[in-house]
Amino acid sequence: RGKPVAVVPIKADTTCCIAVSYEGKAFGVKTGTLVAEARRLCPGIKFIVGDHANYVRYHNKIVETVETCLPVEAVCSIDEIACRLTGSQRDLGKASALARQIKAAIKDKVGSSLKCSIGLAPNRYLAKIAGDMKKPDGFTVIRPCDLPGILHGLKLRDLPGIGARMEERLERKDIRSMEKLLSLTPEEMRQAWGSVSGEELWHLLRGEDI
Repeated sequence: RGKPVAVVPIKADTTCCIAVSYEGKAFGVKTGTLVAEARRLCPGIKFIVGDHANYVRYHNKIVETVETCLPVEAVCSIDEIACRLTGSQRDLGKASALARQIKAAIKDKVGSSLKCSIGLAPNRYLAKIAGDMKKPDGFTVIRPCDLPGILHGLKLRDLPGIGARMEERLERKDIRSMEKLLSLTPEEMRQAWGSVSGEELWHLLRGEDI
């Protein structure tokens, strides 16, 4: 704990890192970095062989623990879940208290060294973006009145669903910044994506829950 660590599929210099601690990332080691290169970048890094059964056990513990605070609406991946606030829970003060309660419960019931980032927003897509804004242990709120300005400082690749190929496609259409992307009309977004997905994203980025 607190040291550079990388998870690897097997212990061999020819394989690559499949996960890296924040301490390791500070040295430039990333997911996909070859073990030999990781040793060069960070001589003191420790390598641990992945233990998927253990990850599943912890995943289940975390989901169960969050459920003691708030119903889990969806399990999005092994390290991401979504909850929907209803009624008075949507009050910012009460929602913030719930976030603190979830963080404390995970530390108390699952592991004292575990951290989690929580995003609160009008829809699940924006909540995921908010959760990524302050890692590894942040709490970020995106309110309807914050949109779309709060997103201007992000990079296109910060949006879920925009990978390297999509970024290249957008750049060919002279869309190189979030500000430019957010200036497009729904129809222009549809054309940029070549499908209705672009138009759907236009609505999501404006806080609509579709």
